[in-house]
Amino acid sequence: MPRYESKAMERIKDLDAGTDIFKSERIEYDLSGMRFLWAGIDSIRQLYICNLRADLLPAIARHYETSDSDVIDIGGYEWKLTSSGKKSGYKFIFKNLELGAVVLVKSMYKEADQRGPHIKIEATPQIIDRLGPQRLTKWLREIANLFGETIEANGLAVHLAVDMKGLELPEDFERKLVTHSRRSYKAHGIADISNHTISEMAVTYGKNETFMFGSPTSIQMCLYDKTLEALKSDKLAFCEGLWMRTPSIEDVLTTEYRDGSDGNEADQVKRLEFRIHHSIIREFENGSVNGSGKQLSIREPADLIKHLQALWDYCLNAYRLQHSATYLHPIWQKIAEDVRFAFLDGSDGWIYKRSQKKSADGPSRRNVAMWLGNVMKLSARKGLKPDYVVNQLMKSGLDSDLADYFGIFTYGYHEELVHTLLEFVTDKMRDHRLEGVAA
Repeated sequence: MPRYESKAMERIKDLDAGTDIFKSERIEYDLSGMRFLWAGIDSIRQLYICNLRADLLPAIARHYETSDSDVIDIGGYEWKLTSSGKKSGYKFIFKNLELGAVVLVKSMYKEADQRGPHIKIEATPQIIDRLGPQRLTKWLREIANLFGETIEANGLAVHLAVDMKGLELPEDFERKLVTHSRRSYKAHGIADISNHTISEMAVTYGKNETFMFGSPTSIQMCLYDKTLEALKSDKLAFCEGLWMRTPSIEDVLTTEYRDGSDGNEADQVKRLEFRIHHSIIREFENGSVNGSGKQLSIREPADLIKHLQALWDYCLNAYRLQHSATYLHPIWQKIAEDVRFAFLDGSDGWIYKRSQKKSADGPSRRNVAMWLGNVMKLSARKGLKPDYVVNQLMKSGLDSDLADYFGIFTYGYHEELVHTLLEFVTDKMRDHRLEGVAA
């Protein structure tokens, strides 16, 4: 396997002429037509530990008994109420996209009368754009207080994105993308890019239409046609509003994005998006310190402001497009050098590093690894289902040891441990079957 150096090419940029040329000893790339239209936070998923309001579950029960409608009033707002599957980790879903939130309530892994991770709020791109991280933090707390009491921010997941026009990917894009992704799945047509249930490590839809790499429980990279997706999800007007904020390089009195209203063809926009799971944010909390030795804490959107650029840069390195073993591809170089988020990077000398939660007992982790390895082999030989195996592991009384092994905090993260275990067990048991160990 080649050793990648990620050396930058010589860049010749002339704003007056509107040119942007990248050169090495043998090749030359002209990326003058590649323009950035928007960069920012596309999605926030906020987690809270709390006690559920005493009147909430009785109100839901009365609603199911007395009403044929799926609309319920909570806190003076109307919500579309549905029951959720166990896979989400929550019992109920309250949706009000006009307000800007989807609220998942009542953890499957904690009793209703016990304090626990009972609330997750998914904020829409529209409300994120309108409020910004600081005001969004206050707004999310207000929404959480409609469903719970004594709420405590318990971490968040974030999607960072950049929209661009004029992006032309190399034909061998997948081969040149350096990543740990190792499996692929191919299908035709644009997919629902908001779907987070896809477990494959690398997904390609259509003819270079949509690329997806990585696990939804880690850092996932998506590169797709945002124009087509916005049309499919009926969000084109909102997206065009974002894109039209960027002035043209040629004429600052006009917008860089052309919507086709002048009779010409509208610009086709691609989006590069990194989806950072809340467990990854916590790993940065575990391993990152500033010059004063202060530990990093990112629990709410307001905490993100100083660290957005660092998280983006980390993702660009985790998924890195190379021209060769020596040179970073000019597309990635241009993105790395030019994309800056709207919020100031006041990082205060932070040294960013991911680290799992430290174990106080080193040998214990080796014992857990050996125990898990034996369980995987025996379960594969018996032909047991992954769901059943995970259920038995969670009943073993060793959930705290399992949480430590996978770098997950024990309190408040039972649903994450279950999801992590299910992915681990499914992969290991499949590998054993394919390699004949289960025979």
